[in-house]
Amino acid sequence: MTQLGSPATESGPDSGSGPPSVHGSRLARRRRVLLGVGIAAALLAVGGLIGASFVKSPQQLAADTAAPPPTVTTAAVVSQILTSSVEMRGVVYPATEYDVYPSAPSSPGAAADGGSAGAAGSSVGSSAPVYISKLDVAAGGTVRNGEQLAELDGQPLFALAGTVPAWRDLTPGETGPDVIELQQALASLGYYDDGDTAGYYGAATEYAVTLYYEHLGYTPPSTGGVPAADVVFLPSLPATVVAVNGAADQQPGQPFLELAARGSLALTGKLPPGYASQVRSGLKVTMYDEVTGIHATGTVADLGTPTTTAPAGVIVNIGGGSGSAGSSGSAGSGSTGSSGSSGSSGSSGSSGSSGSSGSGGSSSTAFIPLTVRPSKPLAAALNGENVLVTVETGQTEGPVLTVPVAAIVTTAAGPSSVTVVGAHAKKRQVAVTPGISENGYVQVTPVTSGTLAASDRVVVSD
Repeated sequence: MTQLGSPATESGPDSGSGPPSVHGSRLARRRRVLLGVGIAAALLAVGGLIGASFVKSPQQLAADTAAPPPTVTTAAVVSQILTSSVEMRGVVYPATEYDVYPSAPSSPGAAADGGSAGAAGSSVGSSAPVYISKLDVAAGGTVRNGEQLAELDGQPLFALAGTVPAWRDLTPGETGPDVIELQQALASLGYYDDGDTAGYYGAATEYAVTLYYEHLGYTPPSTGGVPAADVVFLPSLPATVVAVNGAADQQPGQPFLELAARGSLALTGKLPPGYASQVRSGLKVTMYDEVTGIHATGTVADLGTPTTTAPAGVIVNIGGGSGSAGSSGSAGSGSTGSSGSSGSSGSSGSSGSSGSSGSGGSSSTAFIPLTVRPSKPLAAALNGENVLVTVETGQTEGPVLTVPVAAIVTTAAGPSSVTVVGAHAKKRQVAVTPGISENGYVQVTPVTSGTLAASDRVVVSD
């Protein structure tokens, strides 16, 4: 009901909404302002902190740029056995090398007319060219008594034990020391039964030769003997094949074969003259080959005189072709001597000369040849190798006090000392007497007993 004098009112969706909307809008604006102010304050605070980190006082700058405090490097005093040594390079080579020179077979007439040592037809082979039919040995191999070395012009070349060179064809009726060594070699192989007088080439010897040739797979010579071109008598068997100069269907080189007696490898060190006073005969020697990894030991046998000539052994030329080859030097072996003659027979024998396969020549730097006596025969694989040789020149009798070489301080006056660092980094000088050194350590003996002990720390740098 409507009273008189009262304003008319209408009800509807917008009634009563005006004043509350205005009030809420103001409150929201206030909140946004306060939030912006807070964020701005926070950003200013963070920026201030960041800026403050880059601003330092002069004292701070000086502290940050100053050098670090000095440090002291120390090492422990060690009780150990020391061995002083001298190192050098050394060469392994055959002490005695046998160079084999093949020859062509004797002419049929010469073989048939053979007789005494003075007979003209009994000399070694002819000078006709020889060709290799096949090879039965190779470098690094081993040659034993009775083994075939090669086939030359269809005929065998074999090795037998003996000291007398094959300077003539051996045929029935012959006598002499070369017949004796033939009989002994065939007997050791089981073919000869001592049926003939020693040194006489009789029926028993001829039969043994026949059996031996058949064993090798060849028809025995029609003469019943052994042509000099077929056999190589070697003073020491078994032997190691050092080199083979030639191949099948080729002419053999000069020399054809280079052989070294088993266990005959020699070792010579090249000692710098400045160390000669430290080395003497009898000192222990160790050897190491970097190529094969082989180690060996021995003793110093002898010291030579300064030289520039490379170490080398003795070469013995064997075979009918050694006469001409020896006079001009053997290819690749360094042998320069001429072959010797064999008395009245006028035929070539064996000759010796200095030089060794692969070890000839000289160097511009003088050295003292140091001959080493190996504790046991050197391995065949070492032949021709350049090895490291170490001679032990001294050794402490037992464990001694040792320090790094850098820890020793020597004054101009001569006395030596070490600086020991004790508790609370307290330092004290200890006078010492240096001894032998090894691997960066030196033996020290304190001048005053008890002032230095194992496990003490000494200054090596500060």
